[in-house]
Amino acid sequence: MFRLILKHNIRAMSTLSSAKQVNSAQLQTWLAQEKKKIIANGITIVDVREHDEVEQHGKIKGAINVPFKLDTTMFLAALSDINKHSKVVFQCMSGRRSDSAAILASKHGFEDTYSLSGGLKEWDGPIQPFMNNHSPWVHTLFDTDTETAQYVVTDLATKEAYIIDPVLNYDPFASTVQPSMAKQLMQHVEKYGLNVSKIIDTHVHADHLTGAFYLKSHLPTKPEFWMGKDVTRVQEVFSERYNLDKNELETDGSQFDKLVHEGMEWTLGKDIHCSVLATPGHTPACMSYRIGDAAFVGDTLFMPDIGTARCDFPGGSAEKMYESIHKMYNHWPDDTRIYVGHDYPPADRPYNVMTSLENHKLTNKMINSTVTLEEYTKMRKERDSKLKAPRYIHPSIQTNLRGGILPTPEISKHEKDVLRQFFKIPVKFVSS
Repeated sequence: MFRLILKHNIRAMSTLSSAKQVNSAQLQTWLAQEKKKIIANGITIVDVREHDEVEQHGKIKGAINVPFKLDTTMFLAALSDINKHSKVVFQCMSGRRSDSAAILASKHGFEDTYSLSGGLKEWDGPIQPFMNNHSPWVHTLFDTDTETAQYVVTDLATKEAYIIDPVLNYDPFASTVQPSMAKQLMQHVEKYGLNVSKIIDTHVHADHLTGAFYLKSHLPTKPEFWMGKDVTRVQEVFSERYNLDKNELETDGSQFDKLVHEGMEWTLGKDIHCSVLATPGHTPACMSYRIGDAAFVGDTLFMPDIGTARCDFPGGSAEKMYESIHKMYNHWPDDTRIYVGHDYPPADRPYNVMTSLENHKLTNKMINSTVTLEEYTKMRKERDSKLKAPRYIHPSIQTNLRGGILPTPEISKHEKDVLRQFFKIPVKFVSS
């Protein structure tokens, strides 16, 4: 009862003052200015209508949908990953709900909020028709040590959630593995009472240890762990490289609960449509997941001022990467939010992990829509020839190919009844 009263009072308070207004022409001017930027995340449009309204009328191109009728806690939670210092424009059908939403956001720390006057009825800019692209809530947790983005993707209506590309913390000097980041993910899940049904690794990571097995073991929902079906090809290559027998590494993908293939479709929560594309290039087993209007592309696209992931690992291919990214360009709506696996920003900008697919098509420095296959492969191969192996490549691959399980403990030859675990490092002598 107290929670219902509190919710009512917060909503009632939001009518005590007026929201700043922006009209259709002014908002289109702002968006046109944003479109000229390489990293275009300065304005966020939040559509506060219900899902059935979006299905019927579409939405403003680039808007994310967070229904205002949600429980207040979840409505504000869904705004929590938006930059509070940037422009946030709320929009509904006529302007009433967006006024209340803008005022509520202002009361909770957002510094520059607006309501679109007249709502969708008076909007005369681009409309994105509904294409099975309802908006999930995407919460980002960034691991600065490995510069890896981890995501919790949630259907706000049902609180069903997926965790994508979780990290275990590895200290090579202390020879320790710790679940610090995984525990932060679990704290987020517990805080909002989320039901995690899936943990998804977009590929076999070579730069960090996956937290998937730890999370699966510790979350009460015991989520499934998903991996691309061609992980078996990667297992075969590295079982030879690390001289591992089948007792140490089965090469049939049995470490994972589900092997994912292109063309699969399913639903997150009530009505958020999900699908997957095979996107090899970085590795043979890379998969990219479209969950509503958000896509999680792992090590394929990076932010537009960086370009793409490297293609020089075993089974990698710049030609296949070009084909994979153009598959995204051709299959997904332009306003799909692209969430990357890593960010390695230049000194003059902070970390950033999301921009629109359209922005990639226009401005990606390596693979925008005007770059030819020959131009891309030349750039990518020249860049790869100068890259060193990732810092944590050996422990990462040996752990991740086992589904997040560390190497089998060995009985110490020097301490009675003591078990120890070891990562292998292949070594060869190079005389010149």
